[in-house]
Amino acid sequence: MNIIVLNYEFPPLGGGAAPVSQDLAAQLSERGHNVTVVTMGYAELPAVEVLKGVQIYRLKCWRKHKGSCKPWEQLTYLLAVRKFMGKHMRNHEYDICHAHFVIPTGEVAKWIKKKYNIPYIITAHGSDVEGHQRKRSMVIMHRALRKSWRRIVQQAEKVVAPSVYLMDLMNKNFSSSRYVYIPNGVDYKRFHAISQREDKEKIILVMGRLQRFKNVQTIIEALSMIELGEWEVEILGEGPYYETLNGMVVSAGLGRKVKFRGWIDHGSEEQLNYLRRASVYISASQFENCPMSVIESIAAGCRPLLSDIPAHRQLVSEDEYYFESDNAQQLAEKLEEYIQGKDYVRQIDVEKYDWENIIIQYEVLLQKIL
Repeated sequence: MNIIVLNYEFPPLGGGAAPVSQDLAAQLSERGHNVTVVTMGYAELPAVEVLKGVQIYRLKCWRKHKGSCKPWEQLTYLLAVRKFMGKHMRNHEYDICHAHFVIPTGEVAKWIKKKYNIPYIITAHGSDVEGHQRKRSMVIMHRALRKSWRRIVQQAEKVVAPSVYLMDLMNKNFSSSRYVYIPNGVDYKRFHAISQREDKEKIILVMGRLQRFKNVQTIIEALSMIELGEWEVEILGEGPYYETLNGMVVSAGLGRKVKFRGWIDHGSEEQLNYLRRASVYISASQFENCPMSVIESIAAGCRPLLSDIPAHRQLVSEDEYYFESDNAQQLAEKLEEYIQGKDYVRQIDVEKYDWENIIIQYEVLLQKIL
């Protein structure tokens, strides 16, 4: 198959959806398909390159931040794709288009279908589905784009939901037979290779964009309630909530224990080194889609502490790993048990999320469409 992939978030740009789209493209390429990615350019990133057999075009767009992208910046990507396709399609042919995010990317996938008769599928990632994020600006945007969102879904061959939670939410907004559930995948073997207990240190790891809904504030509040002793906390990520979170750390007198490490590229040796050393991983998110960092940290041998939300429950079923999302006291009690040496011998099965299992589901879906 000749596959063109559209995503304004592609490593080293973007958050959780970016590495998923990168891994998907690489996996399909490895299985013998011709994969071309069209994404946003940024700073000194090369305009054209081949990585892991995938042809990548980075288009000139407006984008201020590496980790996030505003709606008006996304619009410049949609316009750039149209211009790019006008020249590109003179000497290229594609069987199918794979877009990431219903909004905004699905809009240009719909245009490509109309202009060049290329069918498309979409992988949704959460922020593109109404009701997933409760931020006022997102609520207003989704209400304004409801009709457009539904037209994009109606003209798609299939819309992939990486979680049952997200599929239910999409059906709640607009019922359709086009939705299909395929979870995100991870390179299980790579992360499991660093899971040896003898490498673990007294380190608590937190990863993700520093946004309010990621709820790192509850983690910091819980940390202030307990005696950390020799334990240290590493927070990987950047975002608009950094100043607030750093202020909380300073006010709580945790400056020597809690370190903000800023942006760490996903899958980099630096990230793997943090996962190799960390004993505990915490995710206190108020909502998620299919949080790959949870799967990766478990595969890497970290003991998880997770907010009790549907996206986490889908991945880990055991009650002992959960706390109520905004309940700092409950998290503090769970964390103190870990610090005092309590361990759980039960193994959490995340090997089923290995890309070897997930990519087959995507390949079968694409072949059925064609």
